[in-house]
Amino acid sequence: MDQWKMMMALGNDSFHEQSWLDAEQSYYQAVDIIEDLWNDDAENIELLQAWIAGQHNLSSLFEKQGLECEALRYLTIPHRRVLELIQQGACSQRFHQQLMLTAKITLQPLLEYGQRNPMCDGCINTLNLNKEWLSTPAHQFH
Repeated sequence: MDQWKMMMALGNDSFHEQSWLDAEQSYYQAVDIIEDLWNDDAENIELLQAWIAGQHNLSSLFEKQGLECEALRYLTIPHRRVLELIQQGACSQRFHQQLMLTAKITLQPLLEYGQRNPMCDGCINTLNLNKEWLSTPAHQFH
């Protein structure tokens, strides 16, 4: 098993045992390992999705502890990163299509978070604009 997968599993075990610090450290280590691998293989969608999962695990961990700002941060980071990759456009058509699907995947937890926790109007408006943009066929930034 890949080292990052073992760290993620260890983090999940710690999370379920409510050992928050151990879970946090394991998730951070998994994310660091994934980032190193991803730097060498920038269009590897599996690594991107694993990285997003690590970020979302951190978000769940912080939300469970009542740290809403940190929880939101770890939902926002992957969504922004995916949008940046789309905007850069320096990738294959296949990877671009995968990024578009991934952007929808990163947006949904943000929208759900906004239903569970208070968010400012500006953030909600931005998320709704992203949702609208992702549902249009052209997907162009203005």
